[in-house]
Amino acid sequence: MKRMKWILVMAAVGALLLLFKPDGRGGRASADVAKIEAVDPFLNPGQPIADYLVFRALSAGEARMAVTGSSVTRGTGATAQAKTWRGLTEQKLRLAYPALKHLKIENFGHSGYTSVRLLEDEVTEPILASKPDVLLIETSVINNHNKNVPLEDTYDSLLRLHELYTGALPETRIVFLSPNPCTDNKFGPPVNKLGLRFTDYVYGTASFIHEQGWEYVNVHDEMLAGLDSRHIALPDTLKDGIHPNDLGYAVWADILWPHLTTR
Repeated sequence: MKRMKWILVMAAVGALLLLFKPDGRGGRASADVAKIEAVDPFLNPGQPIADYLVFRALSAGEARMAVTGSSVTRGTGATAQAKTWRGLTEQKLRLAYPALKHLKIENFGHSGYTSVRLLEDEVTEPILASKPDVLLIETSVINNHNKNVPLEDTYDSLLRLHELYTGALPETRIVFLSPNPCTDNKFGPPVNKLGLRFTDYVYGTASFIHEQGWEYVNVHDEMLAGLDSRHIALPDTLKDGIHPNDLGYAVWADILWPHLTTR
């Protein structure tokens, strides 16, 4: 009888150890199997990005998220990083999902970089090293327009970015974003040396990304629609014609939120 009790006790301990088995990140998996199954991507195809982050937090001990792009991803124009679209999104996810209360969205935005320059090692290597579960890539086409990058080179760079990150990080959810809408500004003429407007880059890359079947958020058009519905003038959301101010970044974060949390 004593031997049988000992066997039962050891079996129970073994089961608990399996539930709380350490993961490769130094965390521990959640014992709430039902909750994990509710956000398991294999059981819930097409799940929202936030659910995938919750799954990673419960199953791996933490969730990791990163953003890359140009200065409007870096946060130029905001009074503080907490006021950028990245910072506001981080706060919203932490508050809305208990499993993400310690989530940090790492910022790999680079001011002045085109989509071509986002392929440089100084940009890609830190992202690959951080191994994010979700990576948001802002297309940087404000700079592509101002620096006269041909559309063909723009499309090629996006293709190479997608190939790089999906190849090296096969479990990472990748989402492309357009930048915000702009007005006339000192950074470049309305029509560049190639005869192209900023919107030619926005709509060209939107079509290209949709053709590839990648996840995409047209921040540009959704912000314009959101501002119109709120009776807010676009210049009131920009610091210098390009970079959003705190209001502009808040609108951006509001636009992005449903894309992260609903199917």
